[in-house]
Amino acid sequence: MLGVRPKDVVEDEEGNRLIFIVEKGDLGRAVGRGGRKLKTMKRLLVDDLNRNIEVVEFDDTPEGFVTNLLSPARVPKVKILKQNNETVAIAYVIEQDKSIAIGKNGRRIKRARLLAKRWYDIDNVKIATWSIPNS
Repeated sequence: MLGVRPKDVVEDEEGNRLIFIVEKGDLGRAVGRGGRKLKTMKRLLVDDLNRNIEVVEFDDTPEGFVTNLLSPARVPKVKILKQNNETVAIAYVIEQDKSIAIGKNGRRIKRARLLAKRWYDIDNVKIATWSIPNS
């Protein structure tokens, strides 16, 4: 349906959504020109299954994957740390994009936590703000 083979499909019951993870470089083909493929698939899944659909591009590094999970928020840096026997990803988000990174009702950050745990055994994803100096 997406025109690419998904690397993984995750059913998020709490968020009432299916999340498709596609290989690095396949996001454009999966979404289609102007988002056409994604819109068509969303229509089918919402009508037939009453589920939303999201597509995320995989990355070979945990930092890159967390960055992709928070997109379209601008994330200049991600640090992976060990804190109290937990692996934590701290995503530094451009200050103006903090609400984008969190998402409506926390949907985007919840997605990031779910998939970072599944793929890279990261226990938590936290957001810190990154200020852009005035030019």
